[in-house]
Amino acid sequence: MEQRGGDDGEDSVAASSSLPFTLHLDKSLPCAVVRAAWNPEKDLLAMVTADHQLNVHRFNWQRLWSVSPGKKVTTICWRPDGKAIAVGHEDGSIALHDVENGELLRKIGTHKAAVQCLCWAEDRQSSSEIGFNSLLQEDRALRFFPPPPKAPAMPGTVPAFELSLSLGSNEEIEAASRKGTTRVPQQFLNVLCSGDSDGIVCLNAFGVFPIGKLDVKDLPEFETEEPEKFLHRHQVVSSILKVSLSTDLRQMTLLCNTSFKDHTSMDITQPGLYAVSVDTSLLGDRRTELRQVARQAPSVEELLDVLHISHAVMQKHWFDATSSFAEKFEGFSALLREHGSYTKPKEEFLSLLACGSASAALHQFLAVSLGEGGLKRLAKSIDSAGRELHIILAEHLQPAAELIAFRLGELSGLARWRARMQKIGLEEGLISRAMEDAGMVLVQIERFLRILSDMTGQFRLFFLWLTKSLRQLNGEHLATQAEQLPFVNSAAVAAFLRCQFETDPIRPHLASVSDNVQLELSVEDEERMDEIALLGGFEDTKFLQKTLSQQIDQLCLSCHEAFSRPVGVISPNLCFKSKILLCRLPNSSVDLEKMSLSLTHLEEKVDKLPVQVGGITKSSLLYDYICFKRHTDSSSIGVLCRFGGDLSEPLEMRSHWSKLDAITLHLEKKLQCVDLALYKQQQLVLLIAESALYGGGSSQAWLMIFQLEDLPFMSLSAISTIDQLDLFEKCESIGAVVEVGLNDGRARVIPQSDVVPPLAVSASRGLACIFVGQRRALLYDLEEDEDVKSE
Repeated sequence: MEQRGGDDGEDSVAASSSLPFTLHLDKSLPCAVVRAAWNPEKDLLAMVTADHQLNVHRFNWQRLWSVSPGKKVTTICWRPDGKAIAVGHEDGSIALHDVENGELLRKIGTHKAAVQCLCWAEDRQSSSEIGFNSLLQEDRALRFFPPPPKAPAMPGTVPAFELSLSLGSNEEIEAASRKGTTRVPQQFLNVLCSGDSDGIVCLNAFGVFPIGKLDVKDLPEFETEEPEKFLHRHQVVSSILKVSLSTDLRQMTLLCNTSFKDHTSMDITQPGLYAVSVDTSLLGDRRTELRQVARQAPSVEELLDVLHISHAVMQKHWFDATSSFAEKFEGFSALLREHGSYTKPKEEFLSLLACGSASAALHQFLAVSLGEGGLKRLAKSIDSAGRELHIILAEHLQPAAELIAFRLGELSGLARWRARMQKIGLEEGLISRAMEDAGMVLVQIERFLRILSDMTGQFRLFFLWLTKSLRQLNGEHLATQAEQLPFVNSAAVAAFLRCQFETDPIRPHLASVSDNVQLELSVEDEERMDEIALLGGFEDTKFLQKTLSQQIDQLCLSCHEAFSRPVGVISPNLCFKSKILLCRLPNSSVDLEKMSLSLTHLEEKVDKLPVQVGGITKSSLLYDYICFKRHTDSSSIGVLCRFGGDLSEPLEMRSHWSKLDAITLHLEKKLQCVDLALYKQQQLVLLIAESALYGGGSSQAWLMIFQLEDLPFMSLSAISTIDQLDLFEKCESIGAVVEVGLNDGRARVIPQSDVVPPLAVSASRGLACIFVGQRRALLYDLEEDEDVKSE
C-alpha cells in the first residue's frame, strides 16, 4: 500500500497470491440472487431471487423454507437475535417472518413508497442497568393470565398463521411458566429502522410499535450560499439508501441520494450521495420507558385483532344458522297465502299452542315441508351456532378483552409517571379513555352472554314443542313416543313467539359497524345508567345503546389514538446534526442498486491503554464506518470513519461525534470493485475483478480483506454545510488518497471472472457467499489459518 503516484500496478497483479480461500460449497441456483444476508446468530443465509422469492438456506445449502410475497422484495434485514427477518417491499409494506418456518408474524405499513433499506439495532445495556431495570421490565400479565388467546378460525377456512409477539415466542413463555418463573426471557429493546424512496425514515420498537418518523427533505442543512433565494426556488428530492442506528440508540446515520428541483424550470440540480447524522439521544435516554410501552402496546393491538376476528366468526356462525331458520319459515308464509290465509306464522303457532289444533297450511308445513327430520336439523343448526358462540366468548373474546384491560391498566399506571412518560408520548388522558372503553367491552360481553344464553334456551324449547306438536298432529302413540320428550313450558313458548320469533335480539349485537344499529334501552335502564354515572368511573352514559361491534371499534379507535401519540412526540426530537457530501452523481436517475454501500456502527472495548481521540482519552469507543464505491469510477472507494462518544461515560455526557477521519482507496490499474462489505473487528472485505476495459481474457477475481484501523486515515476539518466539495475531492486536497494493489491487505484468488453482487459476509461464522453470473453460489471461509495455508 502506497501513496498515490506509483506504477501502473501490472506487476502487482501478476505477483498476487494465487492461493484461494477454502471453498466449502459450489452450488447452482435456479434463479439469480439480487439480495442476500447472513443470520447474525445462526448459520442461515437469506436470499432474494430475481423472481421475488425469499429463500433461507442452511450452511450445508439445505433449504429451510421459501416464501413468495407476490410483490417485489426491495430489502431484507435480520433481527439481532436471529429469530425473525424483516422483508421490505416495493409497495411500502414490511413483513416479519419467523426464522424457523417462514411464518408471517406481522405485517406493517408505515411507508407509502418503496422500502429501500432496513436496519435492526438492539440496545446493549450493562449488567448493572439490567439488574436495576429487571423489575420494571417484568411482564406481570404472566402472573395472572394464561397465554394470550388466539383468533378463532373462520368457518369453512383453513386456520391462518398465529400471530406472535416480537417480545418472545409462545414456546419461551410456556417454558418459563413450566419452570415456575413469571418473567419472559430477558430481551433488550430493539428498534427496526426503515427508509423509503421518498426520504422517509420510520422507527419501530421491536419491529412493530411505531416510535419515530422523520423526513430527510425537512433537513435544514441542505442550503446553498443564497438560502433565501434557494428556499423559494428549490425543493429537496431525496431517497434513503442506507440507515444505521448505534447500539446505544443515540446516533443514527443515513445515506441518501439527494438532489434539488427548480420550481420554475423543474430541472434537477446538484444530485449527490450524502451522509446525514441524526441525534436520537431521546431513544437512548428513555430506552427503559420505551421498552415498557412497546412491550404492552403491540400485545394490545394483537388482542384487538383477536376481538375483531372473534366477532366476525360469531357473526358468521349465527347469521348462517338464523338465515336458514328465516328461509324455512318464509316458505310457511307463502304456503299460508296459497291457502288463502293472510295470518302470520306467529299467529298460527300461537293458535296451535292455545287450541292444540292446526290449520291445513300449518299441518302441511310441519308434516310435509319440514318433517321431524327437518325440525331436528334446524334445531341442531341453531343449537350448534349457540354453542360455538359460547365457546368463542369463553375462550377467545372474553380472555382477550380481560387481558387488554389489564395491559391498559399497566400503561395507565406508567402514564402517571408524567415526568418521564410524557417525553415519549404516553398520555394519561388517552390511556384512561382507552381503559374505560375496554371496561365497556367487558360489560357488553357480559350482556351479550346473558342474551345468548336466554335466546338459545328459548330456541331449544320452541323446537322441542314443535316436535311434540308434530307427533300429536301425526297421531303417533303418545304412550310410547311422547314420554321420550320432556315437559314443555307453554308460557315460555308463548313469550318466545310473541317477542323473539320475528325479532332476533342477538343479531343487532352482532351487526357490523357499517350497519349503524342503535340499541333501544328501557326508561328504567336509562335512569339507572344516569344514577351510576353520578358515582363516577366512566363518562359515556350511552354505551349500552351501542352494539358489541361498535364498542370494539370504539376501543380500537381509542387505542390507536393513544398508541400513535409517541410518534408525534418523539419525532420532533430526532434532530438532524450534520451532513457531508460523499460523492457527486451524474444525474438523479442513476441506478443506485449498482452502487455498493456499507454502513455500520461498531463498539470497541479498549482493553489496552486508553486511546486519544480528538485530544480526549477514551476507554470504550463507538465507531461509525461508511464505505462506498464511487458511482463513476468502480476503482475508487471512499471510507469515512466517525468516532462517537465514550460508552463508559454517562449518557448525558457523551458527545455526538468527536472526530471525523476519511481516506479514499484507488485500486491499481485493471482492477475494479464489484461489491464491498464491512466485516467484524473493523475489517473491510472487497470483491474485486479485472476491469472489462482492459480485456485480456482473465478468468479470476479476488477477495481482499483490509484492517480499517491500519489505514492511514486523515482528519477532516469541520464540515461546512455550504461546502460543495465531495469526500473524494476533500481527500484529494489533503492527500488522504492511497493506491491499493493485490499485495496489500489479505487477498485471495477466486477462479471466476463473472462475479456479481451481492457479497454476503457472515461475521459470526467467518463466511463469504459470492454469486457468479452463471447462477452459481460459492461459499468461502474467511477465517482460515494463513500459516497452515502456506504450508
